[in-house]
Amino acid sequence: MSTKSTFKRKIYYLLAIVLLLYPLHWLSHPSTVDTKEKKGSPGGILAQLRKKHDLSQAEIGEIDPTSVSVKLATLGLRGVAANILWTKAIDYRMKKDWANFGATLNQIIKLQPNFINVWSNQAWNLSYNISVEFDDFRERYRWVIKGLEFLEGGLKYNLKEPKLRWDMGWIISQKIGKADEKKQYRKLFKEDDDYHDRFARPTALRDNWLVGKWWYEKVIDMVDSGLIMLAKSPLIYRSSAPMCQMDYADALEEDGVFGQRAKAAWNEAAKDWRKYGEEPLPTSFRRDDEPVMIRLGDLAIEDQAARDLLARLDALQPGLREELIAKKTKEELSDAERKALDVPAEKRTAKEAQLAGEAAKKIAVTHNEVALNIRGPKRGEALDLAKQIADHEQLAVYIRRYRNIVNFDYWKKRAEIEQTDEMVHAREYIHQGDRAASEGSLEAARDHYQKAMLEWRKVFDANPELLVDQTLGEYLLEAVKRYRQILNQLDDPFPEKFILQDLLDAQRERYGASSRPN
Repeated sequence: MSTKSTFKRKIYYLLAIVLLLYPLHWLSHPSTVDTKEKKGSPGGILAQLRKKHDLSQAEIGEIDPTSVSVKLATLGLRGVAANILWTKAIDYRMKKDWANFGATLNQIIKLQPNFINVWSNQAWNLSYNISVEFDDFRERYRWVIKGLEFLEGGLKYNLKEPKLRWDMGWIISQKIGKADEKKQYRKLFKEDDDYHDRFARPTALRDNWLVGKWWYEKVIDMVDSGLIMLAKSPLIYRSSAPMCQMDYADALEEDGVFGQRAKAAWNEAAKDWRKYGEEPLPTSFRRDDEPVMIRLGDLAIEDQAARDLLARLDALQPGLREELIAKKTKEELSDAERKALDVPAEKRTAKEAQLAGEAAKKIAVTHNEVALNIRGPKRGEALDLAKQIADHEQLAVYIRRYRNIVNFDYWKKRAEIEQTDEMVHAREYIHQGDRAASEGSLEAARDHYQKAMLEWRKVFDANPELLVDQTLGEYLLEAVKRYRQILNQLDDPFPEKFILQDLLDAQRERYGASSRPN
């Protein structure tokens, strides 16, 4: 190849590079601000898009000069460097090498301060993994707070990221409120002026459950703004704040706070839960290529709407549904299936129950079948009613499924019952009995426990469904066990006809608990 050809090729390459600089400049040159001497520039297309969608670092959060320097030093390979470091971090975590794990995460943060998982992992590392390495609960608590402070650092660089706020709510509520050291942690948290003063938080609001609720509500506010999405299901993240209020009310009574203050806390929990039930929630089901929206509190409304429409459908030709069922029973069922249906459900053998179930499916008449068998001008109205009934019934099915996921009915009922005088007194007497027992006042402890059992009797008479509640059952079985121990120390016999024997029997039958406390 001649020298002349080589020279020409170099010239062409140089011209191509120069020409490419123009579209690159058009796309990516940075924006500038106005000064006295010169008007600012909106920048290239990418800069304008970042500005339009609030994606520039200045709008996402603070700018760290060190982080910017590290990014420049990697010469455009910070993604590769971050991936290498992330692989090393995973390896350190598997080895439980927390020192190197933390150091590696800090390096990743300098490279990519908007990498949310790094902030979450390091906060979890500090609050959960490193904190348990210490014997003194005060030192463990200090590392829990270090995790929270680390998350706050992440918030500075990611102002519009809801996940970090979710993590704040989780650690404050769950780690402090449910750890083995929760009694000590909750006390230290309330007294931690250094932490709370940054938020100008009054003493009355320093309970960890209320602070966790506050952070969860911030997440909801961000999502409701319409600009931010959270990866978690709305069904779950919207339940977190009201559940924190439930846990707060429960923790108050564990701390020995009863009376009007306890009732007010449970009343607030009931209101929060009702509000949660009124929130529109998307489901995984779709209609017309859009997610079906439900409200958990609308179950009774949907059921009633279906019943009203069903009555209108059946009124168009009275007796038609029964005629169709009778026809199917005669034509489609065997003699054995018909006989099984005639046996009352509670008296059926296993075989009869199976036959009856299969028979019920065969003779079931859909609303559309009823509508199609109506002749004349009313048929169009019947078909429309059948479709409406099916829609309401299907929506009710979706609502029931989602209510079951969050145990909606249980917590709704629980918040209502916990406000009653009988329930508050029942818990208060047990607390007083426990305190008297710890002080060696056995007679006083016995009397308090006996008063508690009388109050619990009132609670169960009014709400028999609570007899099989596992959480309350475990709580009361332990209380009855302590009551029995007090009676043994006083040489008093345990009552032959114990006032809560039905509770003990129900717990034994459903969960295998002993009907007699040890």
